[in-house]
Amino acid sequence: MLKWHEHLYVDESICDAGRIRDRLNDNRLTPGVYLLTLSNNPDNLMEILPAVSLKQKAARDLCPVIFGMAGSKDSAIELACRILREVYAETGAFGIDDYLKNR
Repeated sequence: MLKWHEHLYVDESICDAGRIRDRLNDNRLTPGVYLLTLSNNPDNLMEILPAVSLKQKAARDLCPVIFGMAGSKDSAIELACRILREVYAETGAFGIDDYLKNR
């Protein structure tokens, strides 16, 4: 089962986030959807993953908490920028992990 953040950021290009979330939890193919997750690499703030990559068991098992969903790669990049601006405006830093825990 995938791990989802309680307050999921959803880009306006996503029509029915609940349905897509259910499809992903059921390990069904969801082309054109991109997910934002915290990065396991300490040099990165977050990762943008195509949802289709979660069809691979290894990727699915290693997937960190998902906190964002977008309908295209460009939309995912814009959503990541919006989140970073929000985090910085609220905290004065780029600690996304701490911000999401306290949100």
